[in-house]
Amino acid sequence: MSYQPVPLVLKIVRSAGVFFCLLLIPLSTRSQTPSPSPAPSPADQTSSQSTLRDPVQSSDDYKSKLTFGVYFTKDSQAYDLNLRHQFGPNVTAWIAGYADSTGSELLRIGGQYDYHKKWFHFVPSGEIETTKGASLSLYSELGYKTIAMIGYSRTNLKTFFDLFWDPGDSVTLGVGHKISDYDRIQAFTVFDVRLHTGQQNTHATYRHKLNRNNGITFDGVFKSGHLDDGRFIHAVGIGAYYDRPKWFWKVYFDPYVNYTQHTMLRTGIGLKF
Repeated sequence: MSYQPVPLVLKIVRSAGVFFCLLLIPLSTRSQTPSPSPAPSPADQTSSQSTLRDPVQSSDDYKSKLTFGVYFTKDSQAYDLNLRHQFGPNVTAWIAGYADSTGSELLRIGGQYDYHKKWFHFVPSGEIETTKGASLSLYSELGYKTIAMIGYSRTNLKTFFDLFWDPGDSVTLGVGHKISDYDRIQAFTVFDVRLHTGQQNTHATYRHKLNRNNGITFDGVFKSGHLDDGRFIHAVGIGAYYDRPKWFWKVYFDPYVNYTQHTMLRTGIGLKF
């Protein structure tokens, strides 16, 4: 009998629904009658207008994101459902379920803390999976408009079905430039520093606002290094992320995914709220 991953996905959907109901309980207890407020002065109106952002930019302020992904290789498909929520200004947590047609399935939970002050941005994060896999990463951006990117990640070398798609025990070095509040260009390399595989992924990304309601990000990656069987490869992948005020979709073509023999097409769609 062939393996069917759908039951796990349905369990995650139900868990996500319960989680969101809990998030919405405090909102339902608030008074529906707004309290009166004084009319803004002309100076306040000018200041407010100057800080208004387009809908696609304002969508970055949503606290929650639900993403459903389907990943295709020649012989199998995988399904991933990921729920993220930001608690307060600095803490984000996520819970996700993964299943594929080969019989692998897992749950994973993780979290990160964002510290941002002036020119210094620091993000430690961690994740654990029911496969007993665990990872820890430290990432930092230094600068104002033009930034230096530095990162370090480490795993416990257990079996991982992670969604990083870059070497897990690695150092990241790169540079970026913020063209506007939305537009950004950056290049960075993620390279193995533990297992002596020579694996490294070099990304070049460009994020651009098309108009008030649409944005797009392109991600090109050049990868090189030894596969699991020892063969040394060079390959190029490409991805696109289409951004709307309340939803998004993404698609990636990734040869030698996670430095295996497989080429993967990754698709995903998500909601922001």
